[in-house]
Amino acid sequence: MFWKKILIFKESEFFKKNAYKIYAVSAGFILLIITSSVMSASFGALARIGEAVEARRQTFFLINKANDLLSDIVDAETGQRGFLLTNDETFLEPYLKVRDNIGASLEELGQLTLIGEAYSHIDAVTPMIDHKLEYLMYNIDLRKHESMEIVLQNLSSGGGKLLTDSIRTEFKNYIQIEESALDQDEKKFRSDMSSLFSTILTGSLLVILLLFAFSYFFYREIKNRVKNMVHIETQHLLDVQNDINKQLQQTNNALQISEEKLIVTLISIGDGVMATDIEGNVTILNPCAEELTGWTQSEAAGRPAQEVFRIIDEETREPVAIPVKDTLTLGTKQLLVNHTILISRAGSECAIADSCAPICDREGKVVGAIMVFRDVTERREIDLGLEKTRKELEIIKKTADEASEYSDSIINTVREPLIALDQDLRVVSVSRSFYEFFKVNPEDTIGQLIYDLGNKQWNIPKLRELLETILPQKTTFDNYEVEHDFATIGRRIMLLNARQIERSMGKEKIILLAIEDITERKEIEAGLEKTRNELNELATELKRVARVKSEFLANMSHELRTPLNSINGFSEVLYDETFGTLNEKQKKYVNNVLISGKHLLLLINQILDMAKVEAGKMKLSLSTLPAKSVLNEISMLVTDLVNKKNLHMLVEIDDDLPDIEADELKVKEIIYNLLSNAVKFTPEGGRIGIKARKINSEIEIEVWDTGVGIAEENIEKIFEGFFRVDTPYSRVTEGTGLGLPLSKNLVELHGGRFSIESEGLNKGTKVKFTLPIVSAEVLS
Repeated sequence: MFWKKILIFKESEFFKKNAYKIYAVSAGFILLIITSSVMSASFGALARIGEAVEARRQTFFLINKANDLLSDIVDAETGQRGFLLTNDETFLEPYLKVRDNIGASLEELGQLTLIGEAYSHIDAVTPMIDHKLEYLMYNIDLRKHESMEIVLQNLSSGGGKLLTDSIRTEFKNYIQIEESALDQDEKKFRSDMSSLFSTILTGSLLVILLLFAFSYFFYREIKNRVKNMVHIETQHLLDVQNDINKQLQQTNNALQISEEKLIVTLISIGDGVMATDIEGNVTILNPCAEELTGWTQSEAAGRPAQEVFRIIDEETREPVAIPVKDTLTLGTKQLLVNHTILISRAGSECAIADSCAPICDREGKVVGAIMVFRDVTERREIDLGLEKTRKELEIIKKTADEASEYSDSIINTVREPLIALDQDLRVVSVSRSFYEFFKVNPEDTIGQLIYDLGNKQWNIPKLRELLETILPQKTTFDNYEVEHDFATIGRRIMLLNARQIERSMGKEKIILLAIEDITERKEIEAGLEKTRNELNELATELKRVARVKSEFLANMSHELRTPLNSINGFSEVLYDETFGTLNEKQKKYVNNVLISGKHLLLLINQILDMAKVEAGKMKLSLSTLPAKSVLNEISMLVTDLVNKKNLHMLVEIDDDLPDIEADELKVKEIIYNLLSNAVKFTPEGGRIGIKARKINSEIEIEVWDTGVGIAEENIEKIFEGFFRVDTPYSRVTEGTGLGLPLSKNLVELHGGRFSIESEGLNKGTKVKFTLPIVSAEVLS
């Protein structure tokens, strides 16, 4: 029955006239129901998603908060350990931060924690943290009171580590509970997202199907209506066409009148005008444009605009695209680029300006373009001149500013006080050091007469003489000494240097006065003069004492050597058992006496020789000396010493080594001292060597070793008497410390040179010395 009524309604006249409206309303009603259902379901899903996102954000915050608290506690303990080790209180900053903020942070974490099981871990960890902070504070107090032994016992007991591990365990359990909650929120979030996607997808499919059905019914209805309307509309269009033809005729007449007016206007315009069609070809060229381009209207008509209107960049001389193309394409006004030059057909040039605009029909459609341009050569030259003048003025101003800033910087950097005066002797400016030295301020200084400064403290007669008498006659004056007693800084001795400075642009001269305080320098010079006199007296006395000492030692040589030679002689007789046999113990003691006596005799001989050299009483017994034989002889003497220490000795003596004029005993003593030192200070298994060669009028001898070497700071000290380098070998070997100084003095007494080289400890030593082939005494 229901469907029958539907069929009857569809055949009615009302339905036929309003079928598409009925379909539209029905479709809209169904679409509204579907949309509402989908939106309702979507809003519900979105609400649940929002809740899940908020829960995840909260959980992430709690996890990060817990991790930050644990990290702060670890940093506090690390800082405490740094303080315990260094006693530097800057290491306590993490601990103090945790101590002041941990309570509030734990309370905030507890308030934000919604899971009961997780909250229980917050309750459990709070007393642990308090206990941990008390433990840290206890150790810190002990360290501050220098109780380091108790601190070390506390640290070694492991109590602090157990507390930290317990705190870390509670936080770890707390984070695991929150992460489990985070996983549940993640699953819920994904479920809600799937539900939302399914709802939206189902609703979208239903809407698409409904729209498709509606479109089909609407298309069928419209198709029938169009057929009925075509005939009526065709007749109506024929009537309209007749009316349009009449209007077009009237419009054509008006256009002819308008074109005539336009031509008159273009001819009378003082600027160049060029119009193009939609293709960019020239249609109009007014007389001014003809003059500037060199083309006539008839010649340019129909030609591309870029052929008639050729422009280049003023600076680069490169072609510039005319704006006609952009105007036709975009339908907007285009300005010519700055600094553009128009090149006429004949090759002449002129600077141009202005713009290009579109030509539109009544419907706003672009049908062409019009360019308006003018010759701005003269104005361009004026602008260039103005710009050049502006830049020059800017350079002058910048130079003046820089010069002023530079001079101010120099004045304020100079240590000595500086003051600038005008021709009336009033203060123009002063340096920073002037204010600081004389303890004045700018308010009481700038603009004041120099004699009135500091309650007329500067009213100094010698200063008046400089400024009013000497300086007007000279442009400069240097080192003018003035002494004055100032109320604020006491009595001062000053050197004044004055300059009259010419200024540019008609400004009057200024006087620059530099003040150097030489009070302390004068006091120091007086003290130095007194000290110099005292030192001269002391040096004279020292020379006298040294000369007396050297003369004493030189004169005592016989008294010291005679008894010592007797001791050594009788010791040798006893040791050789000349007057009877000795037991082993007696022989050992006699040998010790003999060795000590010889060492003492060597020391005395070297001391006496040094004294003779210093006293100038050492005389050389020169003779012709076969240098090669002497070197080989001394090398053989130390062979036993070399073999005992298992050393390798290399002897490199040139075959053509000449004979020399020298004291044989002294030369042998020099070589033996150097070789015995090389043996003494070279470890077992090492290497030593001696080289000799002729160089011009001298022979050069080098003794080297791979032994303990000499530190750089001791190179010069070893030539001081009795100085011995502190090494393991110097502690177990005999020596006086006089061998090298004496050898150096003997070489120089012969007229030779002596030097020593070492790259450092345990890197060996090289000793070089030269002896003249012919002695200076023989030559003289």
